[in-house]
Amino acid sequence: MQRLVLTVLFISLFVFIVPAKSNAQITSGTIAQADPVSITLSPSSPAPYESFSLSVFSTTIDLSKSTFSVFLNGIKIATGSGNKTVSIKATGAGTTMHISVYINFKGETYIKRIIIHPLGLALVTEPLSSAPTLYKGKAGVAPSGEVRIVAVPDFRTANGTYLNPNNLSYVWRDVGTQNRILDSGIGHSSIIVSAPLLYRTKTISVLVQDPSSKYVSSRSIKITTDTPSVYIYADDPLMGILYSHALTDAYQISNSDASFVAVPYGFTKSNTAPLITWFLNGSKMQTGAHITVRPEGSGEGVETLSASVKAPQTYSSASSQFKILFGSDKSGSWLFGL
Repeated sequence: MQRLVLTVLFISLFVFIVPAKSNAQITSGTIAQADPVSITLSPSSPAPYESFSLSVFSTTIDLSKSTFSVFLNGIKIATGSGNKTVSIKATGAGTTMHISVYINFKGETYIKRIIIHPLGLALVTEPLSSAPTLYKGKAGVAPSGEVRIVAVPDFRTANGTYLNPNNLSYVWRDVGTQNRILDSGIGHSSIIVSAPLLYRTKTISVLVQDPSSKYVSSRSIKITTDTPSVYIYADDPLMGILYSHALTDAYQISNSDASFVAVPYGFTKSNTAPLITWFLNGSKMQTGAHITVRPEGSGEGVETLSASVKAPQTYSSASSQFKILFGSDKSGSWLFGL
């Protein structure tokens, strides 16, 4: 059966901390010497309309004896105590979220403020691997092959102005190699990276920002390899290759001969095409993507036709087989490669 590789899309937003005149306020009117409280968001870049969590942390005060209140655009949306996590739903792209957190501890009130501009950012993967012409889906990620990753930003200012993606800067990193920079530059919205080995993963991240660095967003995506496969289809003289049905069980020959084609999926694209070999009942018959078979003589029978694919560069392989039904009695022979 043909496989459709879904692409998962991700959207993010920009978060920054607005400095206040002081990092903390005290109800008595005195100011704390140091700011012992911090807050975190998870995920750190939540998507528009996505729920994210806000948590309060401290290394110097006992939060189990504190309380806090969370305000969104001046409206109280949550209260809590200790290390309790508060869930907040992000607004849409092009809006602004003013979040204030008031932490009360032993008569002192610490204030943390965050301004969030929701920004859309999607990452789309395009495996550079084998698939038939006009295939509606995606081929799998070939082991040791290549993958193109495209960043699709939807950056809008507070007044709704759309920022041209070609004017944004992009920084691509390989997270698994100490955040090594792979590529960067204005308009560099896509990158081609090598795929990991079979059964392994690779994480690629991108940081996108406008020239003023006011609107910033980041997102990462994990790349996993797929096991290559091969499917066999009937090649009808009038209809052409019948991609709508892969042959896996039995196929009845009703005419004097029949043609078949083996189509590799998920093998890496290179200068050397994968080697396709045909077998009849386990015996090698010929090489190449196409084969034509013709029963000779009288009789009926069942034969097993299989195709094996190997990629010399990556040592990837796959095979598929089905049974051919023919004739009307128990005699007859085969002629291949017509």
